Amino acid sequence: VGVVMSSPMAGSAPSSSKDRPASRINFIPELQSMMFALGDARRPLQETAALVEDIVHTQLITMLHQACEGAALRGSRVISPEDILFLMRRDKRKLARLLKYLQFRDYKSKILKTLEDEDTQAESGIHRRRQRLAQDFLVWMDQTGELLSLAERQEIDPIKQERMERLERQTRNMDPAQYAEFCESRQLSFAKKASKFRDWLDCSSLELKPNSMAMEILSYLAYETVAQIVDLSLLVKQEMTAKTNPVSHVISASYIHYNTHAESCPATVEPPSGAIQPCHIREAIRRYNYRHTSAYSRSGMTFLTC
Repeated sequence: VGVVMSSPMAGSAPSSSKDRPASRINFIPELQSMMFALGDARRPLQETAALVEDIVHTQLITMLHQACEGAALRGSRVISPEDILFLMRRDKRKLARLLKYLQFRDYKSKILKTLEDEDTQAESGIHRRRQRLAQDFLVWMDQTGELLSLAERQEIDPIKQERMERLERQTRNMDPAQYAEFCESRQLSFAKKASKFRDWLDCSSLELKPNSMAMEILSYLAYETVAQIVDLSLLVKQEMTAKTNPVSHVISASYIHYNTHAESCPATVEPPSGAIQPCHIREAIRRYNYRHTSAYSRSGMTFLTC
C-alpha cells in the first residue's frame, strides 16, 4: 500500500488535518519540543512539525475509527484498550512495546500510590489493572499463548536502544541551558495534555467514545509515532547530507528499505540549525511504505505506530 504524497499517510483515512479549519487545535509547539527531545535540532522547523502533526493526526483518527467499529461489533458502549490491542495484533514487536508500556504504567501507579498512602498493606494486588486487562484479552484472542509471552520476554529492543544511544551522543556537547531545555522537553508527551489531546482527536464526534485507559494508550501511540518519524527522517537526512549511495547496513533496526528514485530536497541551503526538513520526512515515509505491507490494508495506509 502506498502513500498519497500530497498528504502523507492520508490514504482513505476518515479525517486529515488538511480538512480542519485554520483555527483548529494544534500540537505544533509541543511537537517541536518533542522532536528536539527525540534527536532533531534545538529549534525544529515549524513546517516540519506541522507535517508530523498531519501524519500523526491522520493515523490516530484512522485507528480510532477502526477501533470504534470493533467496539460496536463487540456490543460495547465505549472504545476500550481491547479494541486497540486487536488492531495491533499482527505486529508482535509493536504489541510487545505496548505491553511493556502498560506494565510500566502499572508499576508507576503503584509507586505513586504507595508514597501517598501510609497504609501500604492495602495496596496488594490492585495496581496491575492495565497489565491484567491486556493479558486477559490476549488469552482470549490467542489461545496459543504466543502473544501473551511477549510481555514476559526480557529482550533488548534494538529501536529503543539505538534511540537512547543517539540521544546520549546528542547531549554530550550541550551547555547547561541546552541540557535543561532538553530534559524539560523529554518530559513532554500527549498524555500531559490529555484534555487538549482528546479535543485534537475530536473524540466528541465519534459514535462511541474511548475510555480513559484507551486514551492513555492512544497518547502513548501518538508519541511513539512521532519518535519513529524522527528516527527514520534522521537517517534520510544523514544520507542526503552526505550525498552518498545508501547501503543496507546503515542502521539495521531502522526498518528503512533503501531504493532508487529518492525524493530530493528543494534546491535550498540546509538550515543552519541542521533541522529535519519536510522533504526528509516525506522520503522516510515513502521508503517505509515501500518496505512494509500494511496490516491495515483496507484503510489504504501503512501504520507507523510502534
